[in-house]
Amino acid sequence: MSRQTVRISQSFSAPVDTVFAALADHNKLGAVLGAPVKRIRDGQGDPNGLGSVRRIGPAPVGVQETVTTFEPNQKIGYRISRFGGPVKNHAGEVLFTPKDNGCEVQWTIGFEGRPSVAGPLIAKALEAAIGRGLSKLARQTA
Repeated sequence: MSRQTVRISQSFSAPVDTVFAALADHNKLGAVLGAPVKRIRDGQGDPNGLGSVRRIGPAPVGVQETVTTFEPNQKIGYRISRFGGPVKNHAGEVLFTPKDNGCEVQWTIGFEGRPSVAGPLIAKALEAAIGRGLSKLARQTA
């Protein structure tokens, strides 16, 4: 298996709380990712918080991700918890950094692809989709 790392950075002119709210809400994340996303289990203390589960893709076969870290306006961590297909040992992290004129988002995903030739293709697809979505969100929140 080949280990892949995807890193996407996006600057926003909107304040960190606005951007965090847009990316933390599972039911609104689909507009950013360009795929159906639905919260299927509420988290602890916040519906989209620690322990919450979202499905990305159509039911019943969509990938399920569980939120493993939830620090409002700072960090969201998650991992694929069901139906990962060729993606194994997946972990994602979204960091939010306030800046004088808005904020910066750093989205990092690490995973192993099976077979190993699938990893680079999946990494390129994730980078393109998330990058496109963050860019679109930056324009919408400007």
